[in-house]
Amino acid sequence: MREMISFDQFLTSLPEGNFKGRQLTAFRVSEPRSTFVPPNLSVVVSSEDPLITLVSARGATGKSRLAEEVSAIKQVPLWLLNKDKAVSGDALRTRLGDYTDTKDGLERLSSDPNPFLLVDALDEARMRVSGASWHEYVQTLFSASAQTHSLVLFGRERVLEDIWAKSDNRVNWFEISHFDEEQRARYIDLYVGNARTEEREAYAATRDTVLAALSGAVDGQKEADSFIGYAPVLYAVALLLSKGNLINIRASFESEVGNTQRIRVLGNIIEELLKREQEKTTKLAEELELPAGKMYRPEEQVDWLAHHLLGADEPDLSWCKDESLQSRYCRNIREFLDDHPFRSEGEWANPVFSAYIAAERFDKVKTVPLQEVGAATGLLFEFLAAKNSEMLIDESQLAALHASLVASERHDVEVSVSLDGGEPLVGPGDGEGVDMVAGELSLWESSGNRNSITVDVVLGNSGVFDLKGPLASLSLEFPNTVTVNPSSGSATFGPDCFIRCRHLQISGESMQISIGKNTVGGHHQKDGVAQSGGPDVTFELTGGLLGNAQLVGEPTVDSFELLVPPTVRMGHPWFRHQKDLGLREAEPNERAVRFVKMMMNLMRNHGHKGTPAVFDKKLEGRQSVKGHEFKRVVARLRADGVVMYEGPMIHLLSPWTERRFSGKERAGVQTFEHMREVWRPVVDAIQEVLDD
Repeated sequence: MREMISFDQFLTSLPEGNFKGRQLTAFRVSEPRSTFVPPNLSVVVSSEDPLITLVSARGATGKSRLAEEVSAIKQVPLWLLNKDKAVSGDALRTRLGDYTDTKDGLERLSSDPNPFLLVDALDEARMRVSGASWHEYVQTLFSASAQTHSLVLFGRERVLEDIWAKSDNRVNWFEISHFDEEQRARYIDLYVGNARTEEREAYAATRDTVLAALSGAVDGQKEADSFIGYAPVLYAVALLLSKGNLINIRASFESEVGNTQRIRVLGNIIEELLKREQEKTTKLAEELELPAGKMYRPEEQVDWLAHHLLGADEPDLSWCKDESLQSRYCRNIREFLDDHPFRSEGEWANPVFSAYIAAERFDKVKTVPLQEVGAATGLLFEFLAAKNSEMLIDESQLAALHASLVASERHDVEVSVSLDGGEPLVGPGDGEGVDMVAGELSLWESSGNRNSITVDVVLGNSGVFDLKGPLASLSLEFPNTVTVNPSSGSATFGPDCFIRCRHLQISGESMQISIGKNTVGGHHQKDGVAQSGGPDVTFELTGGLLGNAQLVGEPTVDSFELLVPPTVRMGHPWFRHQKDLGLREAEPNERAVRFVKMMMNLMRNHGHKGTPAVFDKKLEGRQSVKGHEFKRVVARLRADGVVMYEGPMIHLLSPWTERRFSGKERAGVQTFEHMREVWRPVVDAIQEVLDD
């Protein structure tokens, strides 16, 4: 169990502050807000003498609000990278010079122990700039904090873990936790305000009933708390409670208490809000002499919102037969749409609403806004997983779902995307074109709670898989060409990216490798203990690497490996990472050996049990034992007491946990060759299944 600290304790861990200057657009001291609810934070990494503080959280949890509050209290500048296009090697010195109106602003920050700088939206900046610019920018951050605790960085976990892995370990890392019971009530009360002053007792009872319904019968109170303590969910509850009949609201949700489908209860809240909006149009229905029951129904509101904010087509108004009356209706209903509670100044008021609408009209919305919704919150994936266990999607929709999974990540959540289009082709010829790839997207909480969607991905071009989304938590096997076309000009692979195909074509100027939180200098660690794991990024290419992208950031040879045929020769700096792609049948039991090695590579300590474990689909996707064979092998290992299989996770059991080895050849680390005789019974058992 990780140590938890209060917001006040977090403030105490920071320098004194008081670093005032000119108020620039994206670089300024923030103003305090009355609606701020101080969260608790969990300690991920601590240092007695930190030089940098990292603050992470899942999407839409309140990183930016917390950064603003720290800026206001400590009177230090907040640098908003989502509003500043200048992210490069000289950006920090330039902005500090403008802020202090001196030439030595950076020197003061670097040497004076009191001033410090808050930097927000690092993940957005990384997606926008080239790999070279990002590498230079991060190096200036390290230089600025070489002497004093001068930086507090806010971002998603994946960006911050890469920064942490490349630092000198004098780092404090905190993760914003979900709101606890008292904080949840306070958050809702602040947003409801004085609307229920005269009904406090009935209001409090209704509020608690709705929260109890949202909590549901989730396996593990921690997982229930993380859902109902999520700020966007609480905002939807506050909106529901701010108006309407409290008795009716309470009655409608009392029956949901104990419901295991927490996301369904959230959907019910949104539907209640849509029904309330429909009731507001009763007078307009009378004026236009239209049936109030057919006008502005929840389904129509979803269509209107999807049209205005997600690029979908206008709603079908065939219920109104008179075309001139339809036109009048559209003109008059616009007032209600502009004032819709799901909107704010022409944008979404809250990620809950954007995720719900996008999930309801998933096949009808435009690509770019859909991917933006996915990148903002994990709720898009949750809404869709609650509705569909299987989906037929295209490459852009896959990207949105993958982005939503990544937005769900935190330290007690694992995500995985596994895609299998078949064995890579070898030799000349194009082979048969592949038009569809099967796969699975999974989210697993440390208690064992799981959400997953099985997908069939329809390809835009036969024989070509275009990866449009995140290049992390990904296992992909494909017969022909995989393409990556980053919008920023730089592709970021990892952590945890495995691509096995014929050709990998990377467009753009550069590519970089992101190191995972369990990796330090290429060697995997967990709470300071060495893990067996393999590289963060692996390319297995039976053809070759195509494109002119330059490798930047100088990844270690253990964090990135490139397996190609012995006849392929790679230039600088690729040759450092090049390894020969060996023949599949190098030894009689090669498949069984490869299975065991890959299992060791991928296993990490997961969940409350703390046992080494791996996603089933990830292990299946990264070696040649698949489908029915894979299920039979896992069943045999379960029967022999080697592993335990819980949902999507395969756990290694004692005494085999004490016999772990590194699946990759690495100096000073035990490998399969050192442990071959110990693991021979397991290899033989797997081979028996494969021979049967």
